[in-house]
Amino acid sequence: MFKPLKLKRTTLPNRIIRAATFENMADAEGIPTAKFAELYKKLATGGARCIITGFNHTSREGRAMQPFQAGIDDSRKIIGWQRVIDEVKSVQPETQLFIQISHTGRQTLQHVTRLPVKGAGSVKCTYFRQPVTPLSTDEVKEKVDEYIRAAKNAETAGFNGIQIHCAHGYLIHQFMSPFTNNRDDEYGDDRLLFLKQVVTGVKAAVKLPVFLKISAADDRQRGLNLPLVMSYWPVIDSLETDAIEISYGMMEVAFNIIRGEHPLDPVLKHNCLFNRYHPGLRWLFKHFVYHWYKRSFIDYCDLYNLENAVKIKAASKTPILVTGGIRKKSQIDYIINQRGIDGVTLSRPFVCEPDFVNRLAKGNGEVISGCTSCNLCTVMCDSRQPLRCYRGPAR
Repeated sequence: MFKPLKLKRTTLPNRIIRAATFENMADAEGIPTAKFAELYKKLATGGARCIITGFNHTSREGRAMQPFQAGIDDSRKIIGWQRVIDEVKSVQPETQLFIQISHTGRQTLQHVTRLPVKGAGSVKCTYFRQPVTPLSTDEVKEKVDEYIRAAKNAETAGFNGIQIHCAHGYLIHQFMSPFTNNRDDEYGDDRLLFLKQVVTGVKAAVKLPVFLKISAADDRQRGLNLPLVMSYWPVIDSLETDAIEISYGMMEVAFNIIRGEHPLDPVLKHNCLFNRYHPGLRWLFKHFVYHWYKRSFIDYCDLYNLENAVKIKAASKTPILVTGGIRKKSQIDYIINQRGIDGVTLSRPFVCEPDFVNRLAKGNGEVISGCTSCNLCTVMCDSRQPLRCYRGPAR
């Protein structure tokens, strides 16, 4: 796990990567604040040598519902990110910072973006419940240009690499999925066309390494599943990105992306979607609807994306990373040395313990993260609170 990972356009110092984790630390305009630098400096001094940021919007139309999401769509954000990167590099020069870029598509709120909600097709998200206007063919080409501009801005800001978010139901995922892509133009005939144009455009525009993040399956009957993703893989592989991270799910059932506990009361009190409703409606949901809704939740288990990643790795020339349910040193050894995955990405363990990599390096025997997957950190990031751990290490 501590051997360097040689990729096409870079070499990572080790194979333990901090996965993209939403921070909720920008200002109201999406400009990164000093809080980002403090967070990333803790991770860097704690041993993280590759840090992927939370998702950054590529345009105002594509920003998320959370109030303090960062962006990379204009010069003000470039300057903000430059300050953050300079501070992190001052304490740990070899730490590589990758920026995750994303457009939410149908997974946002119109009152937040102040623009119509647009997606690959017209299918509403049952979580956000917003009417969706399909992007016109010309508008899709504009979205490609937005990703390319965001990548150029990231290079100017000083990032070491880019991760293009193709997972969790965001815009590229929406084009890839038969559930959300019901188009009758060229982007419906070829559901990978948007992805191909974004990746080839970004690679041509910048010299940075490019990662992808892909859901190997989601929770829709007509959505992504492993056989469909495997049928896509020759095309995805041919894009020759530097690494591909395997995840799961979309926001239709958000807890299935992360698994673990379901802290309902904090969701109803703090979530930007739910706390707008009258307390009586929230009481009705809790006592009469939730028991039905939670039937769609998948129980937590360790390494819950590993088997999908292993099957994809067998068909892939591109290095494969996996995220999800990784909590022990022995699990990381198993994933890399016995299952042949190139690296691991962790999110919640780093929220709980920013020095987790240093503990892994110093521990002679088993080292276990104190994260209990209580998911309070995730739930509270859907409020106005910045990312933090609410329980602390449970050892």
